[in-house]
Amino acid sequence: MLDIQRYTGSLLSPSGAVTEAGALMIEPYFQSTISRGAYQANGSVKNNKHRTDSANTFILFKYGITNNLSVQITPQVYYYWNGRTTSSTVHFSDLPVELQYRWIDQNNKKYIPSLTTYLGMNFPTGDYTNLGRALDSAGTGSYALRFGLQSQAAYDIDNHALRVRLWGVARKPLTSANIKGISSYGTDGDYRGNAKSGLFGNWGFSLEYGITDEWVLAFDYQYDWGKGTRMRGAYGDGQFERYVTGAYHDIQIAPAIEYNWSPLFGVIVGAAVTVDGHNTNDFVQPQFAINMVF
Repeated sequence: MLDIQRYTGSLLSPSGAVTEAGALMIEPYFQSTISRGAYQANGSVKNNKHRTDSANTFILFKYGITNNLSVQITPQVYYYWNGRTTSSTVHFSDLPVELQYRWIDQNNKKYIPSLTTYLGMNFPTGDYTNLGRALDSAGTGSYALRFGLQSQAAYDIDNHALRVRLWGVARKPLTSANIKGISSYGTDGDYRGNAKSGLFGNWGFSLEYGITDEWVLAFDYQYDWGKGTRMRGAYGDGQFERYVTGAYHDIQIAPAIEYNWSPLFGVIVGAAVTVDGHNTNDFVQPQFAINMVF
């Protein structure tokens, strides 16, 4: 049962390196983020009449360089709106590029989990400064190192396959972003300065339970965290400001269902929901993805 079960997901968990050199995995995601307010520093939620919603899509391209080493590129675009205005157009975000190496192969018969490590870079390709309007922000303006690890294993539970994934990833901004006027960092008008984001990332686990070979129930638990951003600069009055924004975290859960009509093609539909947090958004994020392996 373990070797014939088909998977697409889950929604939030990163996947390991592909198992064959020359294999290409393409997985487009379509998401809509519906804001319910904002978590305050004490964990309470404050509703905002003009809270921001968004629609975005990203496509995960993963190619097997060897049987253990893969490269992954994930271009993504965003569009935002609220009760007062919208983005001027669809905007490309920063571009993640990552190498993935699997040190241990998954062995279902011996219940040995796989182990994949990640190393890559976020390239600052998204708009972030001198914006026409605040909702045009889609990038950070800084290079960020990507690193982490992922492990997965499958278990036979009463003749049904249960796949378990564990992961932890982090992003370390390496450069500061020069800011002019309206920016991704909440500045506006005639502001001039720079921003340097702190370390951020997430960890979590996912469960995928095979009802049949084709149908799978999936569930993710993810803890997102981030340190504050160091801001330095001044508005037109010349008064210099220097401060660090507050650290943040949130907890997301993401139930979903998968249908895999072949071992190489499948679809997953579900939603990510925040259930706790501070200094961050409270949201529901319905989404679906199509997984294709060539």
